[in-house]
Amino acid sequence: MSYKRYFKSYDSFYHSAEWQAARQQVLDRDHYLCQVCKRAGRVTPATTVHHITPVRVDYSKRLDPANLETICKACHNAEHNERAMSLHDKRRKLKAEKRSDVFTFKANPET
Repeated sequence: MSYKRYFKSYDSFYHSAEWQAARQQVLDRDHYLCQVCKRAGRVTPATTVHHITPVRVDYSKRLDPANLETICKACHNAEHNERAMSLHDKRRKLKAEKRSDVFTFKANPET
């Protein structure tokens, strides 16, 4: 499956009525509190519903409340740091390519 087709199919899932209903059920169940922070002894408001087993790994669990938990944005970004890191690396690489005083050695910008 190509990335574009993958993104389009999951984008439509996250806008579906089924997902919106499951999301609301989990937010209500978890009282809009980050479950990761709660396990660490912190109380943090949250509005993101996270799939414990990713949708791309097991699509059948996409609406299973036992596979969903409310987490804050910081915890969600920590769970998905591979996406954030790759985007950061891409931006850094593009900036380095545009600068004349930066040389790239094994994908690490060196000034």
